[in-house]
Amino acid sequence: MPLKPRVVVAMSGGVDSSVAALLLKQQGYEVFGAYMINWDKQLNELDLNAECESKSQDLADARAVAKILDIPLTVYNFSCEYWDQIFCPFMAFLQKNCLGNPDVFCNTRIKFGVFLRRVKKDFGEDVKVASGHYARLVWEGDNDFPFLEVPKNVKKDQTYFLSRLTKAQLREIIFPLSEVESKEEVRKMARENNFPNWNKKGSKGMCFIGKRKFGNFIMKYLEKEYGFVVDIEDNRKLGIHMGVQMYSLNQRKGVNVSGESEKYYVCKKDAETSTLYVCRESQREKYLVSSGCIVHLIIWIHDEPRTGDILCMKFKYTGKFIKGKLESVNECMYRFSHEPVLIPSPGQFAVFYSRDGTRCLGAGLYKEAIF
Repeated sequence: MPLKPRVVVAMSGGVDSSVAALLLKQQGYEVFGAYMINWDKQLNELDLNAECESKSQDLADARAVAKILDIPLTVYNFSCEYWDQIFCPFMAFLQKNCLGNPDVFCNTRIKFGVFLRRVKKDFGEDVKVASGHYARLVWEGDNDFPFLEVPKNVKKDQTYFLSRLTKAQLREIIFPLSEVESKEEVRKMARENNFPNWNKKGSKGMCFIGKRKFGNFIMKYLEKEYGFVVDIEDNRKLGIHMGVQMYSLNQRKGVNVSGESEKYYVCKKDAETSTLYVCRESQREKYLVSSGCIVHLIIWIHDEPRTGDILCMKFKYTGKFIKGKLESVNECMYRFSHEPVLIPSPGQFAVFYSRDGTRCLGAGLYKEAIF
């Protein structure tokens, strides 16, 4: 890499991005802070009385940390961009009976898209962007672009959420927490520097929207399509649902079935007839376990793997690595065989890693299972 550039840190008000800014300043970088407002209750909320986590405290924490570090903090409002590029497409995705991950798209399109471009416009083309993500960038030889790898703190690895970034985007980013061993170490550094957020809980829920009951929130923006809950084996109608798009495959909680001797799990969704098919717990292996899949719309960070290559795969952030093999490619449809696994819902991300699980290769959308 060239000489240390100026860096703008995306400060969320959380402890991770705060310590990221601290580490960069300790390393001699010229550091600037930036806070993004990507959800405006007045513009985006249908119900202004809805309960949600206040973001004002996050901004206050970001300002307090910036003051301690003696760095300027710029506040950007990207609410319109988030609405147009993330939230509305996500709602359309759900309406089509697909489950996506808005955080993955948010990183690609907002944090390291809109925000990165705005920062370069305001601070100059030579400026880099940093965040509090747990990930590692590795530069090898004369390669002009870095590789995305799992950080030292494997438990906090967030490469899943960064898997759709291009190598051109990655070249503009710094991940200061890549070599930090634990979250406890991050909190210790924050406490020693008197950061007010040193013991703050990590954020959960949809990117930038905060903590709330996901189903209740989403249903305000989707058309309700009531339908029957049906036993896939004998076509018995077991109950009523409020919309197949609100359920994921293998889901048990929230399935409106009572008076049965076995637990039921969602195993199929028919959006055209608004039918939610369920199977008994004893039938899960038959209907919900597969050893192959088709993935499309893949973005490979560097070179595309060859047919026959062995990879590691992940279908959700909290999921374990499974071994897979690229069997064939036909018109951008990638067919993989893999270890038997509970099938994810269409639209979820399939993220690919090197054979040893250390290097993130890219990600695509899970289309269907192959039994």
